[in-house]
Amino acid sequence: MKSHVKVLVVGGGAVGCGIALHLARAGWDTLLVERDELTAGSTWHAAGLLPLFNMGYAT
Repeated sequence: MKSHVKVLVVGGGAVGCGIALHLARAGWDTLLVERDELTAGSTWHAAGLLPLFNMGYAT
């Protein structure tokens, strides 16, 4: 594992994976860390998906 990177993304949910992918494609030295496995549980908590589950934008 590298000891120095330009960007460290913590959390491998949908948002973290997307950010890491786009930064890496843009040429940034990027490392993604996740405590368990990628997209293992909190992806539905991402801000963009809340209205789909709660049917209200006030959440």
